[in-house]
Amino acid sequence: MKAKAKVGLHFMGRCHGIWAIWCYNYINEETGGSSAHKVTEVCTYNEAVETMYQLNGWGTPKNIYRKF
Repeated sequence: MKAKAKVGLHFMGRCHGIWAIWCYNYINEETGGSSAHKVTEVCTYNEAVETMYQLNGWGTPKNIYRKF
């Protein structure tokens, strides 16, 4: 799921060989710039997806497919 960036929205990505969850602090829609702080780090892709969903209030994902 790719949601549009919003302040307070959590997103995930790779960070030094593990997965991390960040939260947007600032977004400038005119320039496309943004700022975020790291919330937590997890070891697996599945943990990252589940944590991101919980932090965003989206419930629990039914199926997790890793596309890469």
